[in-house]
Amino acid sequence: MNELERRRDNLFAMMKENSVAVIFSGVSKIASEDETYPFVVNNSFFYLTGITQEHSVLMMVKGLGERKCYLFIDEYNEVKEKWTGRRLTFDEAEQLSGLANVYSSDNFDNMLDLALTNSNNQYGSIATLYLDLSPEIKISDALSTTMLRDELEAKYPQLSTLDVKPFITSLRMVKSPYEIEQIRDAIAATNLGINKLILSLRPGIMEYELADIFEFFGRSQNRSKLSFPTIVGSGKNATCLHYPTQNCAVRSGELILFDLGYKSNGYCADISRTFPVDGVFTGNMKKVYEAVLNCNKAVIEYAHAGLTIADLQEYAKTFLKNECVRLELLDEEDDIRKVYFHNVSHHLGLDTHDASNREKPLEEGNVITVEPGLYFADLGIGVRIEDDILIHESSCEVLSAGIPKEIEDIEKLFRTKGN
Repeated sequence: MNELERRRDNLFAMMKENSVAVIFSGVSKIASEDETYPFVVNNSFFYLTGITQEHSVLMMVKGLGERKCYLFIDEYNEVKEKWTGRRLTFDEAEQLSGLANVYSSDNFDNMLDLALTNSNNQYGSIATLYLDLSPEIKISDALSTTMLRDELEAKYPQLSTLDVKPFITSLRMVKSPYEIEQIRDAIAATNLGINKLILSLRPGIMEYELADIFEFFGRSQNRSKLSFPTIVGSGKNATCLHYPTQNCAVRSGELILFDLGYKSNGYCADISRTFPVDGVFTGNMKKVYEAVLNCNKAVIEYAHAGLTIADLQEYAKTFLKNECVRLELLDEEDDIRKVYFHNVSHHLGLDTHDASNREKPLEEGNVITVEPGLYFADLGIGVRIEDDILIHESSCEVLSAGIPKEIEDIEKLFRTKGN
């Protein structure tokens, strides 16, 4: 609970005097006719409340030296629960969020209107409204936060509206000890899932079978949430960055690329590993793997506070080009972007590609990925090696150091997997 209170206090400190911040959890999106996509909470809302329920709202009011938080959730509805499952009670929402002021969602409009209308209320005249103006945040099927902003600015001419997302993003970029522990836990669970994949890997198994094994193993370990849909690409399929179909049989003599992760209390692991189907790296497979592994380790050695993601990318591009020339995979005049066409890093947290300002220099407490890759479609070889690291002032810590990536370690695992 102190963790959530600290986050809200930090946001209050960034808000102007006589202001209101309103953050919505979001609503389910229509897929087709009366079908909806599975609901995914707005993680800016979850970050401040610990609640994942749709159609919920957090309102934070700051003025005259006083700060108040209000949480709005749907009331109990017996008929609705028979169709879609139980909802949080007010008491449960209070326990999860640590917020004492929990009200029905039906009261939200009136309470927001009360805060914005009364110039002599206990908070003084509210002059600033903070809304999460991310394009996909919906309040209802037909109302977005940007539409709400336009309505409120027309109704209250004195009101200035600001986007609260950049403020919450700046807080989310620096991970607390609690958040780092959740990411460590997600990575440790992912390591177990990767071990399960190594035991299951054999020529003839389907790519989708391996994806299913990872997901079902996670469920058996009480890891019901994946960080993202598992990517399994064998042979030439691994040269597609986000290969989606997974319909091919794994073949002897090829590499197979896994990009995957479990969650822990909402926090993601994001790991990529590439293995030889037969358990041994040979020929060009070994050359490409060696180049990517050396780059992965070099970028990790290079990373520290003060650099930007762009700095890491330029370093990775130069390193990979030199490695490819050294190993005779490319000529000097070849463009590295033909075989390396993505970024080497992104922030990691509640989202796999976590809320961040990529232009801002890294600082202590950032958690980012390091994921160089090389993709030679003509050779049928795709390799990506991705670790999750914690940035320190002059170095970094590899949170995923326990997941094997050295050639000799991987080959040893395959030799002993049948024992």
